[in-house]
Amino acid sequence: MLDFSKVDKKVIIVLSVILCLLAGMIFEHFYQPKKKTLRIYSQALENYQSKNYSNAYYLFSRVGYFSKLKPAALYRQAMCAHALGDEASEIQSYTSLFKHFPASHLSNEAKYKTAQLISDSNPKQAMRYFNEIQLSNAEEDYKVASEYYKSKIESENPKTKLKKSDIEKGFRKYLDKYPDGRLALQAAKNWEIYNQNMSSADYTLVANALLKSGLNSDAEKILNRTDIKDSWAIQALNNYKLGNSAKANSLVIIGVSKYANNIKTEDFKNAINSYIQNNRNYYDAATELLKIANGNNKDYIWNLKCKNAPKENKYSCYEELYAAYPNGEYSQDIMINTMIGRLLKKNYSGAKIIADDFIIKYPDSNKLDMVMFWRAKIEQKYTHNPNYDVYYKSVINNFPDSYYAYRAFWILQNLNSSVINAKLEYKPIEYPYKYPSKGSALYNLLLVNDYEMINKYSQDQFIKSWTQYKQGNYVSSIYTAQKAMEKLKTKPPKDDPRWRLVYPLNYFKQAENDAGHFNNDIAIIMAIIKEESHFNPYAQSEVGAIGLMQLMPDTAHEVGEKSGYSFNTADLFNPELNIKIGNMYYAQLRHALENKDISAVAAYNGGIGSVQKWKDNLQYNDTDEFVEQIPYEETKNYVYKVMKSYWNYTRIYQK
Repeated sequence: MLDFSKVDKKVIIVLSVILCLLAGMIFEHFYQPKKKTLRIYSQALENYQSKNYSNAYYLFSRVGYFSKLKPAALYRQAMCAHALGDEASEIQSYTSLFKHFPASHLSNEAKYKTAQLISDSNPKQAMRYFNEIQLSNAEEDYKVASEYYKSKIESENPKTKLKKSDIEKGFRKYLDKYPDGRLALQAAKNWEIYNQNMSSADYTLVANALLKSGLNSDAEKILNRTDIKDSWAIQALNNYKLGNSAKANSLVIIGVSKYANNIKTEDFKNAINSYIQNNRNYYDAATELLKIANGNNKDYIWNLKCKNAPKENKYSCYEELYAAYPNGEYSQDIMINTMIGRLLKKNYSGAKIIADDFIIKYPDSNKLDMVMFWRAKIEQKYTHNPNYDVYYKSVINNFPDSYYAYRAFWILQNLNSSVINAKLEYKPIEYPYKYPSKGSALYNLLLVNDYEMINKYSQDQFIKSWTQYKQGNYVSSIYTAQKAMEKLKTKPPKDDPRWRLVYPLNYFKQAENDAGHFNNDIAIIMAIIKEESHFNPYAQSEVGAIGLMQLMPDTAHEVGEKSGYSFNTADLFNPELNIKIGNMYYAQLRHALENKDISAVAAYNGGIGSVQKWKDNLQYNDTDEFVEQIPYEETKNYVYKVMKSYWNYTRIYQK
């Protein structure tokens, strides 16, 4: 018989812990099987979404500690407690999360939120948590915010042993990185209270935060304590907001001529942009500033001058700028415009030199597709290389989703029309990857459709886009997926479900019926809807354009009346009517422009009168030269975007 008196007490403790864990696992298995856990969590989530926070809190508490959903359930409990105004329970839930599940994706955020909540009542403990966050793998914004809170706590501690300069680092770092951040106004005010005799540069940071918060009068008072060499850009921006344009213009002139090197590039650009926008003639304004500019960012002003130059001066302006700044910050745009200018002047060898130089210098540029396309065109049309097709195929293979891939395909196929005759097949939005392993927290969150928590567990932007789509946030879903796709150096195959997040087929059936009735290409109509409203039926622009296809009310009524449709302006928010009238309008534009879809797309944005004028006055040999010379930058970019989307709808959904 075993004599327990001789057994080491530590061994007994370890055995007891193991037995307890085993007992807990057995209890979990028998009394809360996975199906029951999923049911409880789903019911809790339903209650939370119905704003029945008390019941949701109780149900989330019933999720077992051995469940992969427990960390999310604790986070949800904290959210319920916050909604109920129960700060103690909120702190308790967050604390349980990061203490019991330190490896969870939610742990650092829970610790940060706890530290925030107790920063006044228990600053010593909050400081420990903020220090731990800064040493962890937390995201950068949590670390910067933690440093701000540490500065705040130390600035309010009369017994602190830290130097004043060390305490202020957190304030300075936060306002420098996030001048319009959620904590910026609070940081500015805390810093101002702590140190009422800051340096000029620090006062400028405080004033910038006040400016971005819309507190322009308060910002002006702070700016009075600064040196103009540090703050001229912020002073100018603040005076523009206050309506003091003359004073603001004067500040920009002084700053550009004397103190350009003292200012952050972002602030410099904002001040210059405001100056130019407050003058009737953008080209003249940029020209005058360029004459007096000294120091950094002179090429930014020069680039603005060239962008706004009249047609006869535009490309010569870029030639001069390229000669002065061949490797500057804006050299990619400068080189592209110089290349186009040489092409239009039939200086094909000079254009080829620029293109080849660009390809070598900027192999990862987001403009490389354009340069390679024009390099291909030089081989085809101007040097008559019989192997020109190799260059176009390279554009299609390397940049399969781009506007220039569409144009390369069009040229290789020798098509007569800008549209590719193809029927689209509807495909729904799907989860963008194979489902994660069944034992993972993410898999379990997918089972209960907790999209908010899925976003917190996964940093993948396509998954974020998918959750936004599932929640009906179509605009943000498309933007998120679009940015994520742009970052991929190698694009996925066209049947990859991630493409559908960038180019969804919302309202497809209605659009298909109306497009067929008015003899429009369905892919063009889907592309216009995507680029105009991102499928938000309630979209309304600053100038009054309404609905999915962003129709101006007067135009819509005029178009409708011609076909016997009478309606109230508010009816344009109805997707069915909006798509119908939009199709009518597009068909009218196309018919008036010799059934040329690219011209019709340009007219949809810039107006039919403008397009007809451009077609009469611009010198061009083909469609591509016409598009590159469209004088309205907004309309030119609109053509790029719509025809790129058109190409991708055709590519992804073609039967």
